[in-house]
Amino acid sequence: MGTLEPWRKGIATVGALGLAVVLATTPANAAAATGSVSEPIVSGLIGPLGLAVGDNGTIYVAETFAGQVTRVLPNGARSVLYQAVGESPNGVATSFGDRIVITLSIIPEEEAPPTDTTLVQVRPNGSAKTLASLLDHEVANNPDAGQMYGFLNLPDNCAAKLPPELLPYSGIVDSNPYKVAALGPFSFAVADAAGNDIVRVVNGRTTTVAVLPPIPQRITFAAARELGLPLCTVGRNYTSEPVPTDVEVGPDGYWYVSALPGAPELPGYGSVYRVNPQTGAVSLVSRGFSGAVDLAVADDGTIYVAELFGNRISSITNGVVTPVVDVFSPGAVEITSDGTIYATTGVFGPAGDVVIVTP
Repeated sequence: MGTLEPWRKGIATVGALGLAVVLATTPANAAAATGSVSEPIVSGLIGPLGLAVGDNGTIYVAETFAGQVTRVLPNGARSVLYQAVGESPNGVATSFGDRIVITLSIIPEEEAPPTDTTLVQVRPNGSAKTLASLLDHEVANNPDAGQMYGFLNLPDNCAAKLPPELLPYSGIVDSNPYKVAALGPFSFAVADAAGNDIVRVVNGRTTTVAVLPPIPQRITFAAARELGLPLCTVGRNYTSEPVPTDVEVGPDGYWYVSALPGAPELPGYGSVYRVNPQTGAVSLVSRGFSGAVDLAVADDGTIYVAELFGNRISSITNGVVTPVVDVFSPGAVEITSDGTIYATTGVFGPAGDVVIVTP
């Protein structure tokens, strides 16, 4: 590759996904997955990064790369519920009265920063209402402004060999609401992948609940060579942005958050955190994932994690990480009230699917 751009956000900017695909691979010593997946129950999806399943069995898929949300009714009838040119829907969650909420980044052109990032409610007839602007909240507050990222504490002679964007910098103003969880009819939790925080939206009012801690990544010789870094960086840490990708409410009332490190997104640094929604306290549940872009929490507390770059879905039970199934580029995993596990696969394929996972 040799390119150093973009380094700050990784998956927070969809165009940066290619960097992580090159660097992130399944470890050779990973345990074998013992679960299975069904035949596709929905096929032909374009970049299925978001998934929700209603209590009646209706499936909603955020096709991020197509800029649309697809609805599949229990009888198999399929339609595009929401579509808009220049908008990137990342997350979807069921709400009330057959309504859904989606997270959107409004991007005027490829590689350009979003002109707005929003939480939007969509009714069964496809009409939409903006509930909040997450970008407005980010501009007004910049919650991670007090955190430092980049190569910290490098010797001067090594720092002089680096481009400015890899030197220490504080949290910048940026927003990309990635996934959303419905807390109630008018209350939602949102993982802002570019803001590096988890926010709560209640009746249109947005507040910061928690800011995730920076993630230090140890630069190996292979990573330095692939990224075109000077050899003086080998063995040192690049302190990356945490990039929260999903938030779900666990049976204990705590919020669980998946996160991957901002670039260089080396394999094994994806994380799952536990957030106290009352105090904002953040604790690490487990690390070791490659592209943790989504998670689901079962009634017994088992956490399932979609590893986009690891090509698998893994579980966490009592802090132990276990591979569940090997699937190509999974984008989302969800658990219904009856315990059925759904997942999207083929985010990077010519077409993606929705499957049922059996651990």
